[in-house]
Amino acid sequence: MTAVIRAGQGRTLDLPGRSAVELISGAEGGYGVTVRRVTIPPEDGSAPARGPHRHDGCPEVILVVSGAGEFTTPSRTWPVGPGDVIVVSPGEPHQTRNPGPGDLVSLCFFPVPDLAAVTSEPARTPAGGPASEPAGEPGGEPAGETASETGGVAR
Repeated sequence: MTAVIRAGQGRTLDLPGRSAVELISGAEGGYGVTVRRVTIPPEDGSAPARGPHRHDGCPEVILVVSGAGEFTTPSRTWPVGPGDVIVVSPGEPHQTRNPGPGDLVSLCFFPVPDLAAVTSEPARTPAGGPASEPAGEPGGEPAGETASETGGVAR
């Protein structure tokens, strides 16, 4: 079904280390895909940052809307900023961090209706450290050149 999701619509999710609004999903409108607007506040030590996580059998595409941060996989960290698009392979542990100073806002796209069913959060690692192998716990759903600087995608 064709629809326009207006600013301010969507379901607010209570997730660690970030605020998220699920704009569309199986639960939010009966769609076969999930789109979330995620805001990651600057890491100031007042709350734990979200650790690395993965989506089994499901890729993720992230469009950075505003702010600046870091995107990390087990093999590399990229600085990211407005307009950058990140493509995450299915099952790849990853983490988006915001060292500050302002909020990091992104749109996250998943080709599944129920993101929680394919997401796992590994044991915590130190902020900024590489992602580790997941412990299999179900969860909610985040230096080098940026993807736009390399002409490719962050992998």
